Amino acid sequence: MKKPIILLIILATLTFYGCPKNIQNAKDTTSGVNLKNTTRTDNEWRNQANKLNVIYWVPKGVDTVPGYSKRISDILLDFQEYCANYMEKEGFGRKSFGLDLKENNQVNIITIYSKNGKETYPYRGGGSVINKELQAYFIENPDKKHSDHSLVILPSISGDPLNPGGVPFYGLGTFCYALDYPEMKLEHLGTSGKYGALATKWIGGLYHELGHGLNAPHNSEKKSERDSKGTALMGAGNYTYGKSPTFITGATAATFSNSQAFSNEVRTDWYGPTKNKLTQLKGKVEDGKIIISGNFKSDVPVTDIVVWHDPYPAGGNKDYDAIAWNTKPVGTDSLYVENSLSEFFKLEGEYQLRIRFYHENGTQNTYSYEYEFKNGVSNIEVIDSKKTIHPTNWKIIEVNSQEEDGPASNILDGYQDTFWHTEYRNSLPNYPHYFVLDRNETTAINGFAFGNRDNLNGVIKDFEIWGSNTNGNWQKIGDYSLKRQQNHQFIDLPDNTTYRYFKIKIINGHGDFKYTHLAVLATY
Repeated sequence: MKKPIILLIILATLTFYGCPKNIQNAKDTTSGVNLKNTTRTDNEWRNQANKLNVIYWVPKGVDTVPGYSKRISDILLDFQEYCANYMEKEGFGRKSFGLDLKENNQVNIITIYSKNGKETYPYRGGGSVINKELQAYFIENPDKKHSDHSLVILPSISGDPLNPGGVPFYGLGTFCYALDYPEMKLEHLGTSGKYGALATKWIGGLYHELGHGLNAPHNSEKKSERDSKGTALMGAGNYTYGKSPTFITGATAATFSNSQAFSNEVRTDWYGPTKNKLTQLKGKVEDGKIIISGNFKSDVPVTDIVVWHDPYPAGGNKDYDAIAWNTKPVGTDSLYVENSLSEFFKLEGEYQLRIRFYHENGTQNTYSYEYEFKNGVSNIEVIDSKKTIHPTNWKIIEVNSQEEDGPASNILDGYQDTFWHTEYRNSLPNYPHYFVLDRNETTAINGFAFGNRDNLNGVIKDFEIWGSNTNGNWQKIGDYSLKRQQNHQFIDLPDNTTYRYFKIKIINGHGDFKYTHLAVLATY
């Protein structure tokens, strides 16, 4: 039985990015490498307040790979310059992640010799173990921690220098993992033969996973960019870097721009909680474009907004083909972005639309919606919201199951990252689950709006609505169903529905779970 993981939709959430390592043939031999920066005597970001923690993790009984300090320094300095170049091209200035440097301009790599053997850190699950041990290390050695972002490199344990592997290689929240082997040298990128192929696979792969560790999700190049710019690094760029043109998209640059490791700003609330909600959303097709617009509220200023269109299967590690647009907010509370249909690779089938707000403290809030194309025509208007009401005098006066940190009262605040969750830790009661709403008035309402959080396991499927003016003598209003989606769903009630009290009785949920949850309940 799987237990749900209750998470705020903030950057501190541990997001797992496991990116498969298969070598693919590239179109040409154009290299993305800039070897000049490895001989620099200065560094633009040497004194940056926030820097990437670079860890060389050595399990007990495993040797370091000779020359690792110089080789890894060259690789990271190359990527630092690469990021700065694309950040500037995308209009964010020459920003890059900071590195803790020695006097000779080499990276100050923290080498940790673990008391545990290599069997403690396998590919699957080993990263989570290192996360805990590294966090304990930083508590004991706070002067070694330069930001919340860490790159952890382990020596390959495959026993074959031409077929390295056996250790974690993925992104996990603000941590990411990569490996080292004897010929992992910057000079091999862009060359033919086995060493060149290995360099693209593992150095390009390191850059891709480091992108995750710096907050970037997957995204593909747009249709027009494939010929003009090449392959997106956070798409299939871990297969092409050093072999054919590989670039950082505007969406990834916007993400990096809001990463702590790219900032010189010292603040105590990096990745702290925010209160953000979409108050209105509208989608339409006009002049060959999907236009997304809306309004939002946030207690921490929004700096950038990114919109992804992700064909199904979508999300998680199925989003390599998601195309994305980045934009700035309009004023302090509005969103507007145009997405040209000519940039889509296919205009058929189901899509997931994701809208992410980046705040000045680095925190992200993400909203997901579903729409589809049929015969090349989009029904994007399905995301349109109705004007909902969140009265402050409403109360949840009864609930038959709730977690201490997931009370039913959370559904009334209008925020997606606070929610009601039925019990699952100490007990796991089965359906039906219910709660009773007291509106403190008997004015007529047209219906209820239901909003889910991003984790859809166990969300409400079939339910009943009952009404009363006395909190007794309940009258059944009807049987209803919700889809397994994050979009707000609107349930119309019979005309002139004026009950003060409403009981929402959940009969079952989506998936084989005994628990359920709900983020938002409102009326319209």
